[in-house]
Amino acid sequence: MRRPDLVLGVGHPDRGDDALGHRLVAHLEGRLPGVEVVAHHGEGLGLIALWEDRQTVVLVDAAQSGAAPGTLHRLDSADGSLLNPLAGRLFATNSHAFGVAQAIHTAAVLKRLPGRLVVLAVEAADLTLGHGLSAPVAAMMPPLAEAVATALGQSLKPAMGGGR
Repeated sequence: MRRPDLVLGVGHPDRGDDALGHRLVAHLEGRLPGVEVVAHHGEGLGLIALWEDRQTVVLVDAAQSGAAPGTLHRLDSADGSLLNPLAGRLFATNSHAFGVAQAIHTAAVLKRLPGRLVVLAVEAADLTLGHGLSAPVAAMMPPLAEAVATALGQSLKPAMGGGR
C-alpha cells in the first residue's frame, strides 16, 4: 500500500541557509491536506527509507552550485532532470558521506525512487553555524512553498494563527 505524498525538508536547523528545509517544513505544517511533512538531517539511507512506497515526494534543501544566492533549482524524475550532472553538483557541500545526491543516485540504480521525486533546491549564501537564513534565501520562502504545493498538485491552505 502506498504511503501519503511527502515533503522532506532537508538540512541543519542551526547552520544558516542550510536551515531552509526545516523552516519550510514549519511553514507548511497543516497547509497541505493528506501530505506528510517531515524535517530531516539529510543522511541518505534515511531519505530512501522515508520516500519508499510513496507516489510523490518533494525534497527541499539548500544548494551550492555557484549560482546567485536565492536561485531556485528544480529537478524532477518525471522529466529526467533529476539524474542530470547538475544534480550531483547542487549538493557538493554535505556533512554526510552519503547524502542527498548519493541517495538519489543509489535509489535510482536500485529502483527505489518514489513514483515521482521533485527536488527544489535554493542556492545558499551562508552556511555558517549559528546564523539564520540569508536575505536572498528567506525571500524565497513564499515562492518555494507555492512550488511545493504545485509539485503536489495542491493549493496551500492559509496558515493557522495569522500566517507565518
